[in-house]
Amino acid sequence: MPRVTELTLHDDAKRRVLRTNLSSVAILTPVLGLAAVMTAISTRNLVLALFYLALVLAMVPVTYVLARRLADRSRVTFGDGTVAVQGWGRPRRFTVADVERVVTVDSMAFGTAGPTHHLIVVGPTKRLLLLVGQMWDRGQLSALALDLAHRGVPLTPVRHPVTPAQLRATDPRLVPWYQAHPVVLGLLVALGVLVVVTVVLVVVLVLVVA
Repeated sequence: MPRVTELTLHDDAKRRVLRTNLSSVAILTPVLGLAAVMTAISTRNLVLALFYLALVLAMVPVTYVLARRLADRSRVTFGDGTVAVQGWGRPRRFTVADVERVVTVDSMAFGTAGPTHHLIVVGPTKRLLLLVGQMWDRGQLSALALDLAHRGVPLTPVRHPVTPAQLRATDPRLVPWYQAHPVVLGLLVALGVLVVVTVVLVVVLVLVVA
């Protein structure tokens, strides 16, 4: 029988996952909390504002629970010609026949995270797998890359520092648009949140006045 290897997150990687997710929530919480204050001022409805504020504060423990679940569940299994990935949602699985090439990146930063190593597996039309260095160490990624290479998958190392936009320019399958342009994505998300908050405030004002 072929030897099957299962990769799981080390304890320090689990802590990084928690810190990253909680830091993101810490940025959003004051903004949404300000929206709760604006709701209280504009509607003079303290109960509604407190309910909204409670929902905002609940984001912190909910994020912690979800991030902890992700860290505990994350695993990659390979060694028999298939790769099984467990993370968010349902498990994913693909075979060597589905893979067109595997790319290892020595230094690249996604979003606000610092530059680190990554492994990317692509098929004929899309990216099949992305493993980031914040979660997986170099030895783990090398083990998967070499297993695929030994099975005939072309291995492309990127040893010089590169940005997501530069990597996408070489092959759009490697990095989706939203990861290659995080600033634009952030502005669109902020605009969307602003629009939603504005609509909610308008609806509440109409109900109160009526």
